[in-house]
Formats: sequence, structure tokens, C-alpha cells
Amino acid sequence: MMLKICIFAAFLSAILFSWPFTVCLALCVSAFEPIVPLAVGLFVDALYYIPSGGGLPFFTLSGASVTIVALFVRGRLKASIIER
Repeated sequence: MMLKICIFAAFLSAILFSWPFTVCLALCVSAFEPIVPLAVGLFVDALYYIPSGGGLPFFTLSGASVTIVALFVRGRLKASIIER
């Protein structure tokens, strides 16, 4: 239940708080649910989309990179725990 509340808080912080707080929440939740940074990045880019900007989706790309790192670390931790 607490994980669901933390995931909801990460999405809610994208609307209510500044981006560093959102990044910190997404990083903390990524230890338990690795796909959350990508989802929050997509949400933030969709929420603050500027049609005339034409720039790269920065938050989606950074969320994808954090997700890849979190999946890699999580896989290594599970493998090391199983081997013992």
C-alpha cells in the first residue's frame, strides 16, 4: 500500500512541486518499481508540452535512462541474493 502511495505522490509532485522534488521521489520509488521514472517522465513531458518548442523530450529521456539503470541494478541485486 505504501508503494502505491509513493507512486501517486511522485505523479502528484509533478503538478504541485518543483522538478527536483519530483526527481527525488521518482528516484526513491525506482528502487522498488523501476518503471516509475519513465512513467513520470512521460507524464511531465505530456503535461508541460510546448507545441512550438520542438525540443527533445528531456524528462522522458532522463526517465528512460534512470529506468534502464534501475533495471540493471535490480537484476544484479536479485542475482546476487539468489546465488547466496
